[in-house]
Amino acid sequence: MAAQPDPRTAGGRARSAAKTTRLSRDSIVNAALTFLDREGWDALTINALATQLGTKGPSLYNHVHSLDDLRRTVRMRVVGDIIGMLTTVGQGRTRDDAVMAMASSYRSYAHHHPGRYSAFTRMPLGGDDPEFTDATRAAATPVIEVLASYGLDGEDAFYAALEFWSAMHGFVLLEMTGVMNGIDTDAVFTDMVLRLASGMERRSGGVGADLR
Repeated sequence: MAAQPDPRTAGGRARSAAKTTRLSRDSIVNAALTFLDREGWDALTINALATQLGTKGPSLYNHVHSLDDLRRTVRMRVVGDIIGMLTTVGQGRTRDDAVMAMASSYRSYAHHHPGRYSAFTRMPLGGDDPEFTDATRAAATPVIEVLASYGLDGEDAFYAALEFWSAMHGFVLLEMTGVMNGIDTDAVFTDMVLRLASGMERRSGGVGADLR
């Protein structure tokens, strides 16, 4: 009589096979996003992510070409998420109301997804990846559309959005690194955003030309 397979061993192989077949580029990227928020950008490697997924590093290479490919894809996904978020919160709003809603959502995203936020800010706007450069510039589009309600357009609107983002990024970093512990950061943040918004309609043209 033929020996019967050990159900524990067979079950383990079946679970392992099922887990492997569930791997896809999307599932790997989603796992990387979760990994980032827990472990941070610098900890993201193929082997570390494979361990989280319960598999071996070579299995991931069936779906991503390299660590650089994975990280780039993660960055593009984060940029898309941020564009979608800003577009959604800005709909139906104008001027100070829209700016405050966008700024608050941006700040909340950074705090709830610190690893993803780090991925978003790792590449320069003028880097050597044209597609990523275009994507990051596109992230300014929802803000530029809101700035139009202040009478800004063209380069004035783009540079105003860049300056506004610089203020948001600086504030978020100060919060996340604990520099502002003991301070009512909600009050300071609201005041800062409203001060920035109040200066939008007083802006004069030519800012872009002066900065180049």
